[in-house]
Amino acid sequence: MTRHQFLMSAGLVGGTAVLGLVASLPGQTPAPATKSTTSKAPASTSAKSTAAKSAAPKSTATAKAGPAPKTPWGDPDLQGVWFVMEDVPLERSAANAGKEFLTDEEVEAADKAKGLNPGRNARSSDSAQDVNGAYNAVFNSVLKTSKRTSMIIDPPDGRIPPLVAGAQGAGRGFGGGGGGRGAGGGGRGVPGIGPGANDNPETLAQNPRCLGVQMPFLPLNTLFAQGTVMQVVQSPKSLGIYMEDDHAGGGNRIIYMDGRPHPPSNLKFYQGDSRGHWEGNTLVIETTNYDQGFRGSNPDTYKTIERITRLNSNDLRREITFEDPKTWTRPWTIRIEMGKTDDARQMIFDSACHEGNYAMTGMLVGARREEQAAAGKK
Repeated sequence: MTRHQFLMSAGLVGGTAVLGLVASLPGQTPAPATKSTTSKAPASTSAKSTAAKSAAPKSTATAKAGPAPKTPWGDPDLQGVWFVMEDVPLERSAANAGKEFLTDEEVEAADKAKGLNPGRNARSSDSAQDVNGAYNAVFNSVLKTSKRTSMIIDPPDGRIPPLVAGAQGAGRGFGGGGGGRGAGGGGRGVPGIGPGANDNPETLAQNPRCLGVQMPFLPLNTLFAQGTVMQVVQSPKSLGIYMEDDHAGGGNRIIYMDGRPHPPSNLKFYQGDSRGHWEGNTLVIETTNYDQGFRGSNPDTYKTIERITRLNSNDLRREITFEDPKTWTRPWTIRIEMGKTDDARQMIFDSACHEGNYAMTGMLVGARREEQAAAGKK
């Protein structure tokens, strides 16, 4: 079954934006790293061997991919709207320990379970369960299960490395994608998360404040365009990247390509400060000066190195290395494979987030009521 057929038959969300986006893409080339390894069950567990095996993707789509185009000024052309085609977990599960790829049978079983899962909208005679299951099926992924068992390709075990002694760890700082709905680790870009986070507007989560997403915005919830859709606009001296997130405002970045240095380390930015250069056909982006770390990392020492490569006319590979010697015992790298849509379809949607949201008012009123109740008990 092709991805197009699978998405059309998933039937979980009907007319949601992302389903409409992906289902309208006939002839899309499969994600190269996945399809190049599906005919075998590789025993290799190294990121290096994975990269080598995925260097020559095999196309099974109806439209054969052409060569990667160039811009009028001669750089690789990364422009357009790109989207995630398959569902890949960030970390390898304990059940798949030591297994870099699923078998065809395991993928088929996972996809079948998605098709049968009614979501969490089924009513229950247990009122507590009814509340716990309040989210409905639109929060379940409709993407085809990938053979890859983790986005993380290095370390080889597909897991985030251990923390260094004294590091605060996951659950603080921003979660980096997919939102609080199943994103895991650290909430939705929450400045000052923890006790008292709702006390003041400056420390509320970015969602009710419409601040947009922070980078890197990872596809951890593969519906509602949460980390799954990326638009690139390119010029000789700079490059713009927009990451879509249904209603939280998205994320806009500018990557300067003119050789200018990073600003002083005491200047912090919501999206960090990005500087790019070309290494062959790969765009290498170093981002520093984050005002928050990722998954508990230290903003003063945390940085990311992205490598974006257009493999052919249809496929894009995005690899991100996370470095922070004060948080993790070693750097770690993820890989995200993306496919291209026809630019004429204008598949980037307006954000529904706006400054008139009532959520912030409600949260702050609740915090004041809690303060009044606490004062009355003294």
